[in-house]
Amino acid sequence: MKKKVYTNPAIYPVFIVGIVAAIIMFVRIITKEDYINLAQEIATYVMTVALTFSLYWIGRNVIKPIPIMYNHNEITIIRYFGKNVVLNYREIIKVEYYNRYMGLMIKTNDKKYKFNFVVKTKELKDILKKKVKDVNY
Repeated sequence: MKKKVYTNPAIYPVFIVGIVAAIIMFVRIITKEDYINLAQEIATYVMTVALTFSLYWIGRNVIKPIPIMYNHNEITIIRYFGKNVVLNYREIIKVEYYNRYMGLMIKTNDKKYKFNFVVKTKELKDILKKKVKDVNY
């Protein structure tokens, strides 16, 4: 039976609040409210662009609530637009886990797979320590 790694559910309310804030910022730009000075108007444009970029960056990870499934033989990386990637533990060269943004990076000969905001990784990390030579966490 395959076990699952989940995206941290706490990121979803943050993402929704960010979308609401972006909509409010776009409405403020469109309605052209009176600004105190030019600096406030420029700051509104800059913050809207920064907020939109950060929503895009978080949204890449929010799309997949279950990015990884695993058992003692292989790891399956779930893809919505394409075939799922199945990795045998012997194919994995290096694994890194970062507490910042709960990031997991799996490196193979061909490609590097990065995941952010993942939880329920304790058992996966234990299996990876036993089966992969270069583990960093």
